[in-house]
Amino acid sequence: MPLSKSSLYTLAPMVITIIVFSLISTFIPPNYIYIANIVYVIVFMFVMMAIPRLLAKRKSIEIKGTLILKASPREVMNLMLKDVELEKELKPQFTAMILMTFIPLILWFLLAGFINNILSPIMSASNGFTQRFIGYVAFYSILFGIIRIVTYFITPKKMIMPINSYEIRSDGIKAGGFVLTFPIDLSRYKIFIDTRRGFFEIFDKSTRYAYRFYVPDVTKIKNVLEKYGGVK
Repeated sequence: MPLSKSSLYTLAPMVITIIVFSLISTFIPPNYIYIANIVYVIVFMFVMMAIPRLLAKRKSIEIKGTLILKASPREVMNLMLKDVELEKELKPQFTAMILMTFIPLILWFLLAGFINNILSPIMSASNGFTQRFIGYVAFYSILFGIIRIVTYFITPKKMIMPINSYEIRSDGIKAGGFVLTFPIDLSRYKIFIDTRRGFFEIFDKSTRYAYRFYVPDVTKIKNVLEKYGGVK
């Protein structure tokens, strides 16, 4: 089964990071390996957090259609405050984000020494360049795989992103750097409308981000999404 474009975008930076740090570890003196390990963890965590944001970014597209609804941060905040269930939803998400910050560090320092001892015959300075390089690729790949698997299960299946200001026009939606043109690509995005709580949500399947728009008239927006967005 071929990898999707988003999967390739996720995997490529990780592979590049592993290769770069394997090369660095191969050439630097053994006494400095621990520094390379610490830097790798920092870079790894940065890449893990940056990839979803990069995938969420779209090319600069101008939305010029007829203005249907425009909401300022104050207006959105007033609508959000009426949703008494929002805080309950965001608490587990906040806890998961804290865990995702510290768990890679904890796993690294728990497992790095153990894996290093297993692979040390390959990574020994007395071996040739190719053998040491392969050893370090295996070292970083195993650690990356373990951390990736653990963080995958910790990461919420849906990351709620409340939007604090937006414009809804006849040809799309604009909210800061997030731009979505009509008709909506339903193979990538899933639309959820909650009339009771006063919002509609655009779930990006490739990033797990759920962009939540609080609106004063949900029925009106539902009609707009059906008419212009192709939502059934």
